[in-house]
This record gives sequence, structure tokens and C-alpha cells, in this order.
Amino acid sequence: MSSIELLMNVAKSLDGLPDLKKEIASINKTFQFNVSDGAPFYVRAGEGAVTVTEGTTQPAAATITASEQVLTDLFSGKLDGVQAFMQGKLKISGDIFSVQKLSSSILKARK
Repeated sequence: MSSIELLMNVAKSLDGLPDLKKEIASINKTFQFNVSDGAPFYVRAGEGAVTVTEGTTQPAAATITASEQVLTDLFSGKLDGVQAFMQGKLKISGDIFSVQKLSSSILKARK
């Protein structure tokens, strides 16, 4: 399963997790994901919803760049985001704290 498919599944699963959906939606930001070996996509969290859309958008609170495999491993919980960042496998520009909050929430939804 690709990274965008994983995030789309997480977004759908939030309907059954109202507290977590509210937590993620409260972030109220857009995150651009640039996949070095794949198609870009973005996540918009806010206004009571979380959406995952193919393509690019501006402005984004943060831009996350990594390979498809790194993103898939991150979203599935196989790879720690901080470790990936420190090893240079993951690049983040912009609001890194919101990215941490989003990734923490994604992992909660996957459990």
C-alpha cells in the first residue's frame, strides 16, 4: 500500500474515532508531501475534517520530502520520524512542531 493510500485510510478511519478526528482537525494546517520517487500529495487538517489530496498546494504550513518507502514506513509505524529526520531520510521545512503533532495523531489512528 502506498503512503497516500495509507493516509487516505487513516482519514476514513477517523469517522469512527471522533476525539482523534477533533484533535487532528484542530491542527488547522495544510501539509505538503513531496515524494522523491513518486507523486506529491497534501493533507489538509481543519474545519472538522482531514483530507488527503493528490498534487501540490500553497501555502503549506510545512513541506515534508522523502522517498515513498520512507513515508510508507513512517505512516505504518515501522520507522520513527525523528530517527528518519536525523538520518537525513526525511526533510521538513516549515512548522516542524505541527508535523510532529500530525504524525503522532496518524500513528494513534493506525493502532
